[in-house]
Amino acid sequence: MASAGGEFDGNDFANNLFSDLAPLLTLFGEQVTKQFLSMSMGWADNIMLAMGPLGILTVVVSAIRVGGVPKLKAIIGRAREERSTAEMELLSSTSSDVCELWTGKEIVRVRGQPRMSRPIIITADGRVQVFGDPGSSHLFTISTSSSQVSKALIDIHREWEPSVFKLLADAAPNLALNISNSAASRTEAWIWALVGCFLQLASVVFSGLATYRWNLAESANPHSTYGYPCYMVGTVLLCAGVAFCGHVVESVSSETTLSCIPDMRKKVCIVRIQRSCNVSDQHFGTFAILNSLDNPNIRYSRLEGPSKEASYFAVAGTSLAVTGFVVQFIGLRGLHWSAAVVQLGVTLMMTVIRAIVRRGLSSEVASIPLDADDECVSFAPAIDTIRHLLTLQGQEGNDKIVKARWAKFLGLYEHTRHIGEHLMVNPLDVIMTGRYFGRRTG
Repeated sequence: MASAGGEFDGNDFANNLFSDLAPLLTLFGEQVTKQFLSMSMGWADNIMLAMGPLGILTVVVSAIRVGGVPKLKAIIGRAREERSTAEMELLSSTSSDVCELWTGKEIVRVRGQPRMSRPIIITADGRVQVFGDPGSSHLFTISTSSSQVSKALIDIHREWEPSVFKLLADAAPNLALNISNSAASRTEAWIWALVGCFLQLASVVFSGLATYRWNLAESANPHSTYGYPCYMVGTVLLCAGVAFCGHVVESVSSETTLSCIPDMRKKVCIVRIQRSCNVSDQHFGTFAILNSLDNPNIRYSRLEGPSKEASYFAVAGTSLAVTGFVVQFIGLRGLHWSAAVVQLGVTLMMTVIRAIVRRGLSSEVASIPLDADDECVSFAPAIDTIRHLLTLQGQEGNDKIVKARWAKFLGLYEHTRHIGEHLMVNPLDVIMTGRYFGRRTG
C-alpha cells in the first residue's frame, strides 16, 4: 500500500500484521523450547531463555508442572500428573522411574529401568576398570551445579570417597549429557547470555528512539501516549518472568560432573554396555556406548524435587510472564510497526543462538553393536583398538590421526551393523591395514 506521496505506508498493512502476529508467535515453539529448557544448568541458560523469548506458554506451563504448586497445576489441568511424566518430558535427569536408552539411531527417554552396566574405564596402559570399584575414584574429581549438594559431596568425598563414587556408579546413566558439547561451557553460555541482553536492550532502545526522537509513533498513532511505557515495562516483566520460570525447571535437578584428572585426560575412554531389554513396550538392542576420546568426563543429572524457593519462583515467574506479555502486547499496538518487527528479529536471533548453544545434541553417538548373548566377548576386540588410539592421543601431534582412525573404527562397526555381519578379526587390524573380513549373522 502506498501513501499519497508514493511512499510505502506500513501503518495500515504492517502494523496490523506484525504488531499482532509477532507477539503471538512468541507464545509457540514448544519442542525447540523444551529442548533448550531440559538441558539448562544455571542462570546463564535462564537469561538466554528470557531474552527474545520463544515458547512462553511452554516455559510457564513447564515451571508450573515441576514447581510443586498444586493450585497452579490444577489450573493447567495437571493436578494429578505423576512426577515421572514431567521428568521424562521436561528434565535431563534420570531416576528409578525414567531412563535413557540408545536405539541404534537416537537416544530416547522412557519410563522404566534400563539394563545398563556401570561406566567402564579403559586406559592407555591396558587397564579396564569398572567405575565405582576400588581404585577407580582417584581418576576423577567431583563438581556439581548445586552449591548445597556440592558442599555435601565434598564433605562426604573426603571421608567416604568410595561410597560416593559407588552411589553415582549405580545410578541410571545420562546418555544425552555425556555427548561431547551437549551443553556449552559456562564461559560460552555467559557470553551468549550477554549477547542476548544486548539484543533485547537494543530492541527497547530502538523503540524509544523511534517514539521520542524520530516521532514515528505520532504518524502511526497520534493519540497514543501509552505505547512505549507499556512496551518497556512489559518487556522487563516478561523477561524476568521467563527467567524465573526457567530457574524453576533448572533448579529441581542437580547435575554432577566427574572430571578426569588432567594427567589422564588423553589416556582414558569411558564406555557403557547397554544390554538387550524391553522397556515401555519398546525393544532396545545390545550396544557399547562410548564417550568420544576428547570427553573423558562422566556426567549425571538427578531429580532433587521442588523446594519452597522453587515454588515461590514458580508463582512469581508465572505471574510476571503472563502480565508482562499482556502489557508488552498492548504497548506494541501503540508503537510504530517497526518496533514489532525489531522485537520479532530479536526473537529469531535468540532462537538461533539457543540452537548454537545446544549444537552438541545433534552430534552422533559413538556406539558399537554387540552380540546379545555374550556382549563382553564381542566387545573385547574393540578394546585393543581403543587402547591403541589412547596411546596415540597421549603423544603430541597425533590429533588428526586419532580423529581419522576413531571415525574409521566407528564407521566399520556401523557398516557391519547395516549389512548384518560380525567382525571376524580385530578391528585394529582393519583400520591399520584397510582389509576387512566379516561373516553374515544370518
